[in-house]
Amino acid sequence: MADVDEIIHKADQFIENCEFEEACNLLRQYADTSHYEILRRLANSIYCLCRDWYRTDKKRAENLIPEGFDVSSKLLKLSPEKSASHKYYAIFLGEKAGLSGPKQQILSLNNVLSHIKTANQLDPLDPYVWYLEGAFYEKLLRLQWFEKQLVYALNKQLVRPKHDDALRCLLKAEEIQANFFYYNQYLIGKIYFDQKEYDKARPFLLKLANLRILRTEDDRRAKEEAEKMLAKL
Repeated sequence: MADVDEIIHKADQFIENCEFEEACNLLRQYADTSHYEILRRLANSIYCLCRDWYRTDKKRAENLIPEGFDVSSKLLKLSPEKSASHKYYAIFLGEKAGLSGPKQQILSLNNVLSHIKTANQLDPLDPYVWYLEGAFYEKLLRLQWFEKQLVYALNKQLVRPKHDDALRCLLKAEEIQANFFYYNQYLIGKIYFDQKEYDKARPFLLKLANLRILRTEDDRRAKEEAEKMLAKL
């Protein structure tokens, strides 16, 4: 295998420049390795590429999920004591279950949240794990009444979050690393907006609406949705 440090350096450059497909193509050459840092970057790159493609080519994005699940499963087996192992396993477990239909996705929720919480316990300074927990709660809160009835009928132990639970996690992520992920700020603004706390929503929405450099599809969506909400104020 080529020099590991050189591979990681090249991959990090691709990831920093949001060139996720290039990072995947590089790291896939070493997917059979048991080198944790290579596999962690591959899981991250697959996930970021999946998010980027989801808005423009959903089928192409979905085709990445089994690969991401295999890599994240390997990470968890290699190092279950590391936060990132649980983070990526939670991400791809939920995505893979979603491919199997609504019922399987619902049945996976407790396990997904358990791995997110384990990741948080192992590294409480990773802002993205706080985002994942907050986004998980926000998604539950967004469900229609009949959807919530089904979700909690199939997951009797699943947490029933309040808006404050989602906000606590999302705001904690910003406290740890401000501006790390514009979509995190979008969710904060959205929750405040939906709760009619417009004075609290406005600063987040204005910041997103004024973005000039958009590097990912998440950035573009955050800006677009912020502009729509601001137009209603």
